[in-house]
Amino acid sequence: MSSDIPFRDIPYLPQKLDVTYRDDGSILLRNGHPLRPYPPHMLAPVVYWAAARPDQVFLAQRDPDDPSKPGWKTLTYREALRKIRALAQGFLDAGAGQDRPVMILSRNAIENALVMYAAMWAGSPVVPVTPAYATLSQDFARLNYIDALTEPAFIYVEDGEEYQRGLDGMNVGDRLVLYRKNAPSGVNAKSLDEFAAEPTSFVDLAYDRISSESIAKYMLTSGSTGEPKAVINTHGNIASMVKKIRSVWDVEKLEAMAGGPQVMISFLPWSHTYGANSILHSMLDWGGTLYIDWGAPTPARLPEMLRNLKEVAPTQHTTVPAAWAAIATELEQDRTLAEKFFSRIMVMAYGGAALGQDIYERIQKVAVEVTGERISLSAGYGATETSPTISNVHWPSDTMGLLGLPLPGAEMKMVPVGEKMELRVRGPGITQGYLKNPEKTAEVFDDEGYYCLGDAVKFKNPDDPNEGLAFDGRIAEEFKLSNGTWVSAGTVRVKAVEAVDGALSDVVVCGLNREEIALLGFLNESWCRRKTGRNVPLEELATDEQVRTAVKDGLLDYNRKHPNAAARVARILLQKDMPKADAGEITEKGYINQGKVQALRAGDVERLFAKQPDAEIIEIK
Repeated sequence: MSSDIPFRDIPYLPQKLDVTYRDDGSILLRNGHPLRPYPPHMLAPVVYWAAARPDQVFLAQRDPDDPSKPGWKTLTYREALRKIRALAQGFLDAGAGQDRPVMILSRNAIENALVMYAAMWAGSPVVPVTPAYATLSQDFARLNYIDALTEPAFIYVEDGEEYQRGLDGMNVGDRLVLYRKNAPSGVNAKSLDEFAAEPTSFVDLAYDRISSESIAKYMLTSGSTGEPKAVINTHGNIASMVKKIRSVWDVEKLEAMAGGPQVMISFLPWSHTYGANSILHSMLDWGGTLYIDWGAPTPARLPEMLRNLKEVAPTQHTTVPAAWAAIATELEQDRTLAEKFFSRIMVMAYGGAALGQDIYERIQKVAVEVTGERISLSAGYGATETSPTISNVHWPSDTMGLLGLPLPGAEMKMVPVGEKMELRVRGPGITQGYLKNPEKTAEVFDDEGYYCLGDAVKFKNPDDPNEGLAFDGRIAEEFKLSNGTWVSAGTVRVKAVEAVDGALSDVVVCGLNREEIALLGFLNESWCRRKTGRNVPLEELATDEQVRTAVKDGLLDYNRKHPNAAARVARILLQKDMPKADAGEITEKGYINQGKVQALRAGDVERLFAKQPDAEIIEIK
C-alpha cells in the first residue's frame, strides 16, 4: 500500500514518550500525557449518561427468542438505569455484598449486562464464566472448580433449559438461580422479572458505598498452566483502564467528527476481559452504543456477523485477527458491505494475537477504493490482570504486530531476562492479585510492584523508541533444541502463520530437546473451503492435496527467509480438529496454549519426530 495515500484524519494527541535507561539494563517507559480523571467506580457512567443522554441507545441486540427477525431490540441509558436499580434492589433484598458474588452463565445479551451492573451496584462482585464450561463440557470439572474457588451466592443463566445440564453438574444447593426464560428444574429459581423490585433508599446507599477499591469482578484466566485463576478486578482498575484509552484522543473533536456518540458492534465474549472491559465498559464510559453481535468468524456463525455489519456502520471496530481475516475477504467481494463499513469508521484495532500484514494490506486496499483514504488499523495490548489495555498504537501505522506504547497511567518496565527483555507494568489498572492464591500473587509482582506479564518485547527501531514496541515471544515459550540452540516459539509461530497466507489459523511450535523444529498446524476452515471449493469437514480438508500444497509452499518460502536452525521448520502435521478452549488449549487472551496442546496431543508430537514419518506428515524440504 502506497505511503502517499493519506490516513483518514483522526484526532490522536501528539506522541509524548518519556524513556529512562537504568544502569541495570532495564528501561522505563511512560506516556507524557496525563491520565484523564476517572470516576470512582463503574456505575458512575450509567448515572451520568442516563441524565446527559437519556434517550441514547446503550445496547442493541437481535430478538433473543427469534434472531432471524429484522430489526434490533434496544436499551436506552434511561431504561438501563431504571432496570439496573430495580435489579440492584432485588440483590440487596437477597443479601448481596462483597462476600456474595454472582456467577453469570450467558452469552452477551442485554440482560447479561443488566445483571452484571446491578450486582456490582448492590456490592456483589460478578464472575462471568465462559458458557462452554456449562454447555459443552462432559464432566463440568472446570465449572465446579470455578464454583468452589469463587463461591457465588447467586447464579444467573440466560436460559434455564440451555444451562440445565451445567446446573445439574454443579452443587447448586439452595442458592438462588436467576434466569431470563425457561425456569430450570430442581433448583431454587426466580425469573429476572420476579426478582426485580421497586428501588428504595437502600439502592442509593449501596451506590454511595461503592469505592474505587471495591471488588467489581473476578475475571477468570484460561487455566493455561493448570486450573483457572480468578483475577481480582476492582472498580478503580476498570474505570481507570477505559480512561487510559481515551487519554490519547481529543475526545471532543472525535465526537464532532463522528457526528455524535461512538458506535461499535462486537461479538467478543463478556466472559473475557477484552470483550467485557475494553469494549462493553469502554462504550458505557463513552456514552456510546454497542450492538451485540451473535455472529462470529466461524463457518456456522459468519453469515450472522456479516448480516449485522451490513446494517451497522461503526465509528470504531476492534476485534481479533481471525475476524479481520474473514472481514477482509467479504469486503473484497461485497462493495455494499464495504461502503457501509467504511462510511463512518475512524479507527480499527485488533488484539489477542498478531494480525498478518497481508490481511492489513487487503483491508486497506478496499478502504482506499471506497474512501480514497487509508484507515488506521492498530493493535491494543494487555492481559486479564491489567484490566486489560495498557498500550496501543495511538498513531497511524502501516506495521502490524506492534504492541504500541504505554497509555497514560501505565508505567512500563523492560527488564533483561537472558537475551530478551521482559515487559512489566504498574498503574491503577493493575490487579491486586488472585483470589485465594497468595503464592501466585507474590510470584507475579517484582520488588517494585510491577506486574510481570511474561511477554518479551523489543523496540521496532532500537534507535527510536517512539516507533513502538513489538512482541518478541513468551519468556516461558523459549526452548532449546538438542544442540543447545534457543528457539523463540512465539516468533516462529507468528511468522510461520503469516508465511502460509491464510491456510493456517495457528500453529504449535515443537522441538524441545529435539534436533529440529516441527509444527502442529490448525487450519483456517473458511480459507481452505474457498481454496478447494469443497464444503467438507475439517478432517477431510486436513488431507486435501491443495491445502497440503499451500501449507508446504508457504513454509518452504518461510524457510528460505529463515534458514537458521533457531527458526527453520522441518515438518508439520495438520490437525483434524480445532484447539479446544474447554480443555485449556486456548488461553483467555485467544492465544494457543503451546504447552497444553503438546501435552494433550503428545501422540501427534511423537509422530512429528518419528524416524520414518507417516504419510500425513508434511516434510518441508
